[in-house]
Amino acid sequence: MSLPFDLKQHYVDWLQELINSYGSHQEQVQITYERAKRNLIDSQETFHFPSDLKKVKGIGEAIAKKLEVKLKEYCKKNSFEFPSKIENEIASNKRSTTTLRSTTIDSDVTSRPLKKKRKYIPKKRSGGYAILLALLESGATEKGLTKDDIIEIAQKYCNNSMLPNYTTKELHGSWSSITSLRNNYLILEEGRPKRFSLTEEGHELAKTLKEADGIIFENEGNTTLNQNKFWNDPNEVTADLTGLFANKSFPSQPDQGNSSKIIDVTFKENENLVHGIISQTGTTNKANYTLANKEGLIGNGLINGSATEASNIVQKRYNNISYQLWNRGSYDIFPIIDHREVKSVTDREFFINAFHRKGVHSELRQLSLGDIIWVARHKVTKTICILDTIIERKRLDDLASSIRDNRFMEQKTRLEKSGCQNKIYLIEETIGINNNNIQVNMDEALKTALWLILVYYKFSMIRTSNSEETVEKLCYLHEVISKHYLEKDLIVIYPDNITSQESYYNILHDFKKEFERNKSIECCHTIECFQEIMGKSESRTIGEITINILMLIRGVSLEKAIAIQSIYPTLNHILKAYQSCKSPSEAKLLLYNKLGNAPGTKRITKSLSEKISEVFYDN
Repeated sequence: MSLPFDLKQHYVDWLQELINSYGSHQEQVQITYERAKRNLIDSQETFHFPSDLKKVKGIGEAIAKKLEVKLKEYCKKNSFEFPSKIENEIASNKRSTTTLRSTTIDSDVTSRPLKKKRKYIPKKRSGGYAILLALLESGATEKGLTKDDIIEIAQKYCNNSMLPNYTTKELHGSWSSITSLRNNYLILEEGRPKRFSLTEEGHELAKTLKEADGIIFENEGNTTLNQNKFWNDPNEVTADLTGLFANKSFPSQPDQGNSSKIIDVTFKENENLVHGIISQTGTTNKANYTLANKEGLIGNGLINGSATEASNIVQKRYNNISYQLWNRGSYDIFPIIDHREVKSVTDREFFINAFHRKGVHSELRQLSLGDIIWVARHKVTKTICILDTIIERKRLDDLASSIRDNRFMEQKTRLEKSGCQNKIYLIEETIGINNNNIQVNMDEALKTALWLILVYYKFSMIRTSNSEETVEKLCYLHEVISKHYLEKDLIVIYPDNITSQESYYNILHDFKKEFERNKSIECCHTIECFQEIMGKSESRTIGEITINILMLIRGVSLEKAIAIQSIYPTLNHILKAYQSCKSPSEAKLLLYNKLGNAPGTKRITKSLSEKISEVFYDN
């Protein structure tokens, strides 16, 4: 028996089966296949051979091969003869000829060859080239890798820096090539924080690039290379605090109330500040701290531990979320400074240079939240996690302006969602050249803000007179933090699909509630998770959402959307305004009457007002 000629509906059904076969953590794959299915349904052509499907946008070699397997199974089950490649080519030629004969377009136009889309192949030693080889080397076909994991491997295959280097004014890194790889279906992006893996096409292209350039991986043939990436590993054992130390004699420590809080509120001078902070951490391990200081183990934050301890990483699960146990001494501690934190326009590297002069290792990054954070980096895996101390640095004039434009409340909310115990406002009592009248105009608001920070929100505060004093106090603070973690084991959390900042906070809170019953343990998220989830884009206001929706209407620019939102703050206000219109003609002119005479790019024309009414007005 021969197959029916039009198998389009079968291909649609098989695509749906493939979509259903993927789990919830493979959402990006499902989206890709759903897009292909939708495009196939919309197509008016006839599809018989699997190769015909490549004409549909979103269906490439990988999907076509999977559907070919489905077709073979269907033929075998129903005793159909599977079409051969020769039949495929003949039929393809026949269909092409029929199409050309039936068309009514001018013969000169039809004879013109269609321009074939050029296949994307990344340039040698470029960002895309390096990312593909890094994913191939780590075996990332089923389990994805995080951005930092990929960059660590990929850098050796790339001529340029994978990340921006703010100290050398390189504001764009080669990592941006990930967009081209994603658009060409060479990689898949899944979960939150994002993890990247190779598609079948990406895997084939990466293998071709490797063979063409004669590249030999350091761990060629090592199938265990990507097994330590802590993402949905079925071999992980579920363990709470009791299960984690079931085979260990682990002494419990007395509850010291708020002893986990390193920093206390202070307006004191330098020497009193340090004395006050250190006294808050108690007197335990004072001898160890003194010895460590004498041996130079504190200062640059790199607390040395044995290689055996560093490599002994415990991996388990709690509440169906992976975590690692980092033993004390297996990680280094240092601050990360937001690259936008500058002393002045002409001295943009003041803070990192000042730390370096004082022997404190620090790094520059663009932080999603906070101006300075303390992190721990594992000595073997080089994974970085966020510790419990985050600083928001404000000059007096900056604090005043943040109160005026409501940034203060927005930042305060995100700081609370970070889950960090030690949230510190560092207030520099200096003002910009153009803000000499700031204290006169904002005196009461500043007093209110300071008392809100201290009393109501229970944040800590450090006050300094200038940037030099800021560096001094931060170095003292770094010593205290380094001492604090000499006797701390870290539980590092690896969630695979965080949906919101609230989810980020709740996961951390649940882990702290369970594991920090033992006072020598601290729970924390990875820096990848922190950076991706705690950004401003993750906590958009209703007003911002309204503006974004308005901009989806053709002809509505950002300026026009902002102008409309200033009159109608939310979508509800817009809908009610149109509902109150007594006739369609009144609805069509609603926004024209409001913004028809607005200046410049804010002006709404009659035609645009009519187009917007078609979206929101229902008569």
